[in-house]
Amino acid sequence: MNTLMYDAKQDNYLTRAQVSNIITPPAMGRFHQPYPFDTYLDDVEHGLNTAGLCILGEEYAVQKDGQRLFGVMEVGLKTEGLKGQLITSDEWKVLLGVRGSHDQSVQRGMALGSQVMVCSNLCFHGNIGTLNTKQTLNIGSRLPGMIRGAVQQIPAMAERQGKVFDEMKSFPLKPRFGDAALCEIYRRDGFSAAQLGRAINEWHEPSYEEHAADGFTAWRLLNASTQALKPTGGQAHIDIVEGRSRVASQFIEEVMGLDW
Repeated sequence: MNTLMYDAKQDNYLTRAQVSNIITPPAMGRFHQPYPFDTYLDDVEHGLNTAGLCILGEEYAVQKDGQRLFGVMEVGLKTEGLKGQLITSDEWKVLLGVRGSHDQSVQRGMALGSQVMVCSNLCFHGNIGTLNTKQTLNIGSRLPGMIRGAVQQIPAMAERQGKVFDEMKSFPLKPRFGDAALCEIYRRDGFSAAQLGRAINEWHEPSYEEHAADGFTAWRLLNASTQALKPTGGQAHIDIVEGRSRVASQFIEEVMGLDW
């Protein structure tokens, strides 16, 4: 999959089976009840299965001596007798990011989208939606219900997202208009100055050939924006990344006149 961003010098990349071997520490106090990582992932998978979905691929990393967990799951339709199939086309995937900690340093959360950022530097965002909850005493009884409610929305969200992306790929933009659109996103606080420069470079010379397959389009503009917003080092602030990503995608949809 190669969608999970982590520091190989500080973090440990694990398989799902290895996550199950992580020892859950004892409670640190009256109001702290550690929620085992393997139980958390099992609850997420159960929620997916209940909604007719399955996990097609998964990646995990831990840090702080196993205190923090970060992961990404590739989600597909559950098909009887088969491994499953992607909800979407071959050009984008539905991804589900997960994170949490035993020491209360990171909230338990899920990030859903076609572009999901899950980084061990605490950047956590999905362009469809992000759910976070504090790890309080009753998290074990609260979170499974929250997970089920979130994943049941995935098929409808994926269908809507697919339609939006199809529209973007067939919506042409002149190169100079794309430059102007990126500057407007910057004016709306969707980029930092450095990110604006990266976005303009990506607009004219994409890092990935598939982003330029349909020429200068709204799809190419979206990918230029998301590439520019990827963390380049240091501690990325989750709220800033999430907010800027929303500004960029909403403005592009506004330009296209989409209201569904």
